[in-house]
Amino acid sequence: MKVFGLLLATGLLLAQTAWSSTTKPYRSATAVNGMEILAVPMSKVPLVTIVLVVKAGAMTETPTTNGLTHVWEHMFFKGNQRLPNQEAFSKRVRQLGITFNGDTSAEMVRYYFTLPSKNLDEGLQFMADAISTPLLETNEMERERKVVLDEYDRNASQPGFDLFNLERMTIYGNQEHLRNPLGRRSIIEKTTREQLLQIKKDVFVPGNSALIVAGDVDPAKLPEMVNKHFAGWTTPAGWKPLNRGDFPAFPATTEIVRTHPLAQNVNQQITWKGPRAKIDKADSWAVDILIQLLDHRSGKFFKKYIDSGLALNAGFSYHTQSQAGELVMYAMTTPENALKTRAELLKEPKEWAKPGYFTQSQLDDVRRKLKIGYKMELNKPSAYAKTLAFWWAVTGMDYYDNYLRSMDKVTLKDVQSFVKKYLIDKPYVSATLLSPQDSEKANIKDNSAPLAEKLLKNY
Repeated sequence: MKVFGLLLATGLLLAQTAWSSTTKPYRSATAVNGMEILAVPMSKVPLVTIVLVVKAGAMTETPTTNGLTHVWEHMFFKGNQRLPNQEAFSKRVRQLGITFNGDTSAEMVRYYFTLPSKNLDEGLQFMADAISTPLLETNEMERERKVVLDEYDRNASQPGFDLFNLERMTIYGNQEHLRNPLGRRSIIEKTTREQLLQIKKDVFVPGNSALIVAGDVDPAKLPEMVNKHFAGWTTPAGWKPLNRGDFPAFPATTEIVRTHPLAQNVNQQITWKGPRAKIDKADSWAVDILIQLLDHRSGKFFKKYIDSGLALNAGFSYHTQSQAGELVMYAMTTPENALKTRAELLKEPKEWAKPGYFTQSQLDDVRRKLKIGYKMELNKPSAYAKTLAFWWAVTGMDYYDNYLRSMDKVTLKDVQSFVKKYLIDKPYVSATLLSPQDSEKANIKDNSAPLAEKLLKNY
């Protein structure tokens, strides 16, 4: 689903340490090393959150490095030239009062610290050392690789793991690794220090990164502090963003059914090709409104599937991305209702395109909900900084800054046009997950064996 953190005005990037307009919740500048800085001053409590975000993830990997950006994320929290091992790193975390974490997705890597604002200067140094001078020692890498493999195995133990790998591979073909940040176990097992150093050189550079500081921070002092600690971290001469090429055309309609003994209820998912946010901006705004309209408690969709008891859960989702887009209609139901639910889901888009399915009153409610959500999120600086990081990496700040105004311009006719363009009579890939027992009750047979034998050999 889209993350609803929104801003009201456009941010202008200025050279060196000059801030942009002060009329917005955040201010932007450029550090001397080319990294963008965003500051969000909120002084309610004496805490500050520092987020380093990089345009990286599965989209910058190859079939032989798939999953290694995630390994790099874990190694970020290990030894560096100032703190030479895990013990020294952990001691410094305690001294500064830091809580930290990171995440890796298809199009973004984030590292984030929250600490007392009195320690901001030292916290910036801590972050700079971690990104600019990692040691990536083999013994620490061996220990952390086990942690990453444990994380992989936890995911692989989920009933839907194989099915959703099949779905992704069916949609993206030989480019599927670009949408798989978890990666492949066989590749993670063989991680080398040289591979991680190459990833650092290719993507973990200031020209591909932004630093976001939110909370009890003085924007006037922040650029000088950032430059003091990050000036030694530079972008290699001649560096260019990696481009892995376009994805193949969306496949012909494919229906996959897979059983798993631990599956509960009947889970159905139908996926269509969706908009790429940077390219298809208006379409990405229209689908966000569509999602909220379908979730409206007074709407026909909610009444038909949830209030009636036909489904235990049902909805529509779109995760905003710049490289690829997926539109997903889903439902969880009982074996007795599975066939009927699926048949009704496939009819839904034609209903959505009809005048009167959605009302102007519902649209007004959706717009109001988005604005309330923005105001609520703005008062949580630790979460808000991570939201800004997402938008900076995935869509860019122009898209983000104008989001609320753009949503206010979406009409019901725009939503209907979107449905006709992307959903009605368009190819889809469906995935159904259920237990062997429910398969018999629902009369829905597992047909995944040939596809699994072909595609899952390395999983």
